[in-house]
Amino acid sequence: MFLVQAPPGVGKSHIAMTLARWSGDAYLLTSQKVLQDQYEREFGAELQIVKGRDNYACDHYPTARVPTSRGACRRPRGPLCQCPYARARTAALEGPIFCTNTAYFATLRHWHAERLRRRRLLVVDEAHNLEAQLASVFTAGFSPEQMRAWFGAPLPRLTSADDYRPLLAEHLDRLEGRLAATRRELEALRPPESAADVFLRIPPSRAEQELIAQRDDLEAALARVHFFLDAEDSEWIVRYPPDAPATLELVPLTVAAMVRELFAESAELVVLSSAHLGPRRAVAECFGLDEGGVRAFAGASPFPVEQRRIVYRPVGALSRASLAALEPALFAAVALILAEHPAEKGLIHAPSYAAGERLVRDLAARAPAHARRLIWVESTEAKARALDAHRASPAATVLVSPSLREGVDLPDDFLRFQIVTKMPFPDLGDPWTAARRERDPRWYALETAKALVQAYGRSCRHADDHGVTYVLDAQFERFLTRYRVLLPEWFLDAAEPALRARYSENWAL
Repeated sequence: MFLVQAPPGVGKSHIAMTLARWSGDAYLLTSQKVLQDQYEREFGAELQIVKGRDNYACDHYPTARVPTSRGACRRPRGPLCQCPYARARTAALEGPIFCTNTAYFATLRHWHAERLRRRRLLVVDEAHNLEAQLASVFTAGFSPEQMRAWFGAPLPRLTSADDYRPLLAEHLDRLEGRLAATRRELEALRPPESAADVFLRIPPSRAEQELIAQRDDLEAALARVHFFLDAEDSEWIVRYPPDAPATLELVPLTVAAMVRELFAESAELVVLSSAHLGPRRAVAECFGLDEGGVRAFAGASPFPVEQRRIVYRPVGALSRASLAALEPALFAAVALILAEHPAEKGLIHAPSYAAGERLVRDLAARAPAHARRLIWVESTEAKARALDAHRASPAATVLVSPSLREGVDLPDDFLRFQIVTKMPFPDLGDPWTAARRERDPRWYALETAKALVQAYGRSCRHADDHGVTYVLDAQFERFLTRYRVLLPEWFLDAAEPALRARYSENWAL
């Protein structure tokens, strides 16, 4: 296995494509669908892209906008059609470069039992997300709506994942029965064979689409529950927020076994690519690999530090406990920076969606002229729409979100400044994160380092680009002092002058 680490903007996608072309037989995985779109824009027909069914429209019903996940072939005894999804999947399976997102690839292999032949090369782009993505793929979860529909009420809050094993085992018959009943309801909607052709030419009703979705959800839930019950020798974590209504999730603490299987069965050679993955030993330990079989390559930044400056303006050490008290000073600092860049587009990395909403509200009252520049990204689903609006606007718009640290390409005038409001420590309020940190405290620090590097990487995307990154959290200095070894040298080249400049200002005062 090979680790390829290089700063954002130096062309890792081109490196990935060069390797894929060289192999002539590759899987190329990205962390997000938006990155698949970027590969498609840059490389076109050189690769074969496939996404999940919901991303394609069923062409049996062109005027009804029915996704292929609810289309003709998903209806009981529906046709074996060649819909856009089927064509994209077939092209990817037969083509030299099969490009998809990591979660879809793992789902296709494991849950759909798709026969994906072993290829010469597997490239995982943005591989710093691999652990979290696979943990999500193998999570057994139930939304509040599903628990009410399938169990009659929310499941109880139990202490450990092991406590849920007998409970879910008791519910297996109920889930199997509900799945059989849903299939019968779908069959009942289908007329006699003499009228089947006419029936299939009519788009499925809303009720039928809902039944198809329920059937698919039940099949997925049953598969994951069986996997959870069979994995008694593995450690699982319970996510079940105390505030109702809440989703219950049973999450594997480690995905090392899944990673080893994915690598071994997918390709002869594996390349993990990212701006920063951390030390070779840490990556090997995380995925349960032999360190001796891992080769690491790291590149320096070709961009001068002057083009990718960091400016350190601490308002205080921001934490979950101190955030509320320090937010007035934090918001004032953000308003000041916006005033310093009145004609430039920017990006504000909010600590969370809730904190981002508070920031937007505060600026509306504090600095209405600057507040009108803001584009608030209220969810992950709204990201693509917000980015399009930002790029299309002639105004000096500023994106505000906690979810734009990575997978976002905003070169040149699309981003001249950005603000890291709070150090991106993983949320210890999440039980999985807390358990992962307890198992390996170094993991927590490395995840923070990776997130910080990813955020910083939005500021300079090519040799002629430039941008400045403001850091407002005083924990930045403490983190650099304690965990310098976890950060790449090209990041430290910008971070350490920022600290020295701050010391000089303090001495001057």
